Amino acid sequence: MLETKLVSTLQKAMDGSTVRNAVISNNIANVNTPGYKKMDVSFQKELENSIKSTQKLSLRKTNEKHISDHSLGSDGIINVTEISDTSLRTDGNNVDIDIELAALAENTLYFNSLAELLTSQLSLLRTSITEGRR
Repeated sequence: MLETKLVSTLQKAMDGSTVRNAVISNNIANVNTPGYKKMDVSFQKELENSIKSTQKLSLRKTNEKHISDHSLGSDGIINVTEISDTSLRTDGNNVDIDIELAALAENTLYFNSLAELLTSQLSLLRTSITEGRR
């Protein structure tokens, strides 16, 4: 497949958004689990830096039980971290369902916009290859 820098960057951003979606979903699923500490994903700032350089975007695991993705690697710049310095309830859980639902909605919009951009980019490539013919 033809792969341009833009297509590659969009795919990497979608990979990061997919990891974020899994982490947020896990936080929501554990909202009532005593002692559970929410997880967070950081990749957008690193993605911007990756775009400016030739650095490879991949997943960094701080615990062997963290989400892994072989296509992202194991020592890169998508950081999945546990937020353990706060506690909202007496049972030690620090997940705020309202914040998690808002983050999930934001991430969904982000992913959908990336998918739309990728679709239009691939459509332009197809048009270029076929010289405008179908």
